[in-house]
Amino acid sequence: MVHWTAEEKQLITGLWGKVNVAECGGEALARLLIVYPWTQRFFASFGNLSSPTAIVGNPKVQAHGKKVLTSFSEAVKNLDSIKKCFAPLSKLHCEKLHVDPENFRWTAEEKQLITGLWGKVNVAECGGEALARLLIVYPWTQRFFASFGNLSSPTAIVGNPKVQAHGKKVLTSFSEAVKNLDSIKKCFAPLSKLHCEKLHVDPENFRLLGDTLIIVLAAHFGKDFTPDCQAAWQKLVRVVAHALAHEYH
Repeated sequence: MVHWTAEEKQLITGLWGKVNVAECGGEALARLLIVYPWTQRFFASFGNLSSPTAIVGNPKVQAHGKKVLTSFSEAVKNLDSIKKCFAPLSKLHCEKLHVDPENFRWTAEEKQLITGLWGKVNVAECGGEALARLLIVYPWTQRFFASFGNLSSPTAIVGNPKVQAHGKKVLTSFSEAVKNLDSIKKCFAPLSKLHCEKLHVDPENFRLLGDTLIIVLAAHFGKDFTPDCQAAWQKLVRVVAHALAHEYH
């Protein structure tokens, strides 16, 4: 169960008061449909979704994006009862929107985008930053790193040499995914077994780390991290997370 501090509530409500719901909602849904094109199958009635330009300019995408983000206001107003608040929407969407990463196939363009960017990645720097950000943004993950010493503050975490070293190790293992895009599940089977049977790591953490890595890559590569590049990498971290969680199923 999530418990909000007064500071967190203030940060959320303060920013929400500045959000242009129509603009941000439309942009968020448009990016979703561009970056994760398989989600377009749920919006067949929206008409032309044939290209990024068509999606961004589609009035139905803009209108529905506004509607979706407007529903977010319920979360902001009910921070202490979000689960209850969204129960009806959860029931409606959970089965319908589930996508199995096992069904993903790589295009030649996706492979090029992944390997091309990977060749520029500073594994030590990005790995350390990704793990540090994971421990700061999702503090409950710290319980798996009790032996790392001082994790008492963001500054302590970022400056912790064990965090930096393990982050490098984690991202180095990602190179196996990049080298074996067509056999990721098999490639990560030993690590999945280790994390499930010995380390007892919550498999949700694999997804969180993947999402955190995406943020780090976006910060490091800026405009070079295009929606197409993000789509390929987001697909990769989803497949890796699914492979690591395989032994849990």
